[in-house]
Formats: sequence, C-alpha cells, structure tokens
Amino acid sequence: MKRYFITGTDTDCGKTYIMCELLKLAQQQGRSAIGLKPVSSGCHFSNGKLVSEDASLIQQYAPPGLDICHWYFLPPISPHIAAEKKHERLSAADITRFCLQDSLSGFDEVYIEGAGGLMAPLNESETWIDFAKQADLEVILVVGMRLGCLNHALLTVSAMVNQQLNCAGWIANCLDPNMLALEENIATLRQRIKMPLLGTIAYQGGLTGSGLSF
Repeated sequence: MKRYFITGTDTDCGKTYIMCELLKLAQQQGRSAIGLKPVSSGCHFSNGKLVSEDASLIQQYAPPGLDICHWYFLPPISPHIAAEKKHERLSAADITRFCLQDSLSGFDEVYIEGAGGLMAPLNESETWIDFAKQADLEVILVVGMRLGCLNHALLTVSAMVNQQLNCAGWIANCLDPNMLALEENIATLRQRIKMPLLGTIAYQGGLTGSGLSF
C-alpha cells in the first residue's frame, strides 16, 4: 500500500479537487484507491447532522458505509480553534490512528487530505507536519496557481525540506483563468522546487502530466 498526504499552499487551493482527480485517475488505471478527509471545518447541518462538502465529494469514490471523515466542525475556521470551541482536542496521534485503520488495508493507495496548509495548527503545539511524520506519509503539494503562489509554494517547500518530509512531488492547479504569466510562474517553480512536477490541472480541467507516476 502507498499512502500520500495531500497538502496545499493555502486554503482553497484545490486540494479536494486534486484528490478527486487522483482517485478518478487511479480507478481509470485499475488501481484501488481511497481518499480520506479526517478533519473538516466549515460544515453544515443536513438531516440533523454535520456534513462536509469536501468529504461528500471524496465519498463518491469510497465504498458505501466507509467513514472517510471523523472530525466535523461547523464554523469555517482553523480546526484547532473549532475543536477548542467544542471542548475537544485534535492530535496527530488520533488522526494517524484514524487514517491507518485496518479497514483500509485492502487498498493499493490511500490519499489523505489535510485542512488548510501544511503548518495549520492541530492543537497548541502540533501541525499537519507532525501528522505526516507520525503516519509516515509521502507528501503531495498542491500549488494554487494565482497571484502570490510563488511565495506560498516556496515557503511550504522550505518547511518540508527543513522537517525532512518525504515529498512525492507537486501539482500545479490553475485556479485563475486570467492569471498573468502563468507558464512563467510554473517554470519558476520547476526551477526552484527540487521535487518533481507530477502534473498540471488547467482551469476546471483534468489532471495531465507525464511526470505523474504512483
């Protein structure tokens, strides 16, 4: 089994969209894959229970009855603050246990999506970095291609290198159809990020790229 942690340069960079594209690709290529969204904030009530839009999208690629999200929070705020408001505490160890559960052992690949960016807090001392280390995951970085992405991407990569995380590569997700100098921005990141570009997602498009190999 291969396990990947999908993180992003910031909130709303398209992690869930990329997750679904990766799951779709795996199915097309005959590999069994599952996606997890263990923690989700900004949920809403439906039939008396909290529902995550992101988790619902990912759930479409999961067997019926398999729980892909465990921590649901109503307000659209950082999960560690949302947890505190519910008198709960998130921890890297608890999230790791959920994501490494025995019921997932039959899949070829497991993709796990974080909430927010790589250094978004889980509690007073831990971030998603601690989770990725404890779960021993390869990281896939989603770079939301828009103004400001160079700084966000390079800072995130610097943190990954400093923390000695194992990175499978990065994906360029083109969020802004009118972004100026898009190709030049991607070329700059390819030059400066010493990790493979796994693929490029055109605006509202599908995953392409010869570097994509899992």
